[in-house]
Amino acid sequence: LNPEHLVGGALKLNAAKARAALEEKIAKPLGLSLEAAAYGAHQIAASNMIRAIKAVSTERGRDPREFSLFAFGGNGPLFACGMAEDLGVGRVVIPPSAGLFSSFGLLYADVEHHYGRSFRRLLRKADLAEIGRAWDELSQEAIRQLESEGFTGPRARLKRSAALHYRGQSYDLVVPVPEKPFDTSMVAQLEEAFGREHERTYGHRAGPEEPVELVTIQVVGQGLRQGAGVPEAMRATRAAPASSGLRRVYLGGPHGWAETPILGRSDLDRPRQGPFIIEEYDSTTLVRPTATARLDAAGNIIIDVALT
Repeated sequence: LNPEHLVGGALKLNAAKARAALEEKIAKPLGLSLEAAAYGAHQIAASNMIRAIKAVSTERGRDPREFSLFAFGGNGPLFACGMAEDLGVGRVVIPPSAGLFSSFGLLYADVEHHYGRSFRRLLRKADLAEIGRAWDELSQEAIRQLESEGFTGPRARLKRSAALHYRGQSYDLVVPVPEKPFDTSMVAQLEEAFGREHERTYGHRAGPEEPVELVTIQVVGQGLRQGAGVPEAMRATRAAPASSGLRRVYLGGPHGWAETPILGRSDLDRPRQGPFIIEEYDSTTLVRPTATARLDAAGNIIIDVALT
């Protein structure tokens, strides 16, 4: 990090005090060099985020190697390239104004309200009319809430889903439910949808004779914002210094210390091979030696990671 550049220079870091604290509290007690202690702290933070990604990918039957890693926040782009290497993800995407992305989402994302009701029943023995009425009640509650916020007609949308498991299981899978009357044909559709999802997530499914249990019914009410496209101010690359020299950076592992170029986002008018750092008003991006980076048509930084 550039201690003089965060938030366009408005937030100053005292690098000397940071080094002294790290030396006293971590490096000396563990018998490590200062750079090894700092890199170790960085790796622990990255490992925690990698575990969180695995919790919503591999633990749900999704291979992270089949996805791109979307990095935002002031510090997310600093970690993303190394995390992608560890996860086997070949591409990282960093949006314009990455440090403001959560705020952007609050202003531009669609509104959602989630409703659920516990309904522990074996699907084949359930009172279908009772379940249908319960879903209708949740839907009406969602519509009333959306209307109170000004979302009506085509700007109000409902999505139904159900949490299900095989009888005796203690973990559930959620599958979408079509917007139509809940009858015997729907029971068969839900059982089949659950079986497919179970096989995709866990690699197997039970036979058709195995009872499927309904756990909860769910409704999501969506309020669609009008004209919620990305504003031109977000598309444009924010004013940032062009190439501004070199900085000695510790990259860990076989790379060690490296004289690393410091670039602005606008310097990525052509693909560039790492290592280098991209400094912006609201974020810092590290492109590691194994990666190349470029800008796409929307101003996103695209980092392609060479995987071994």
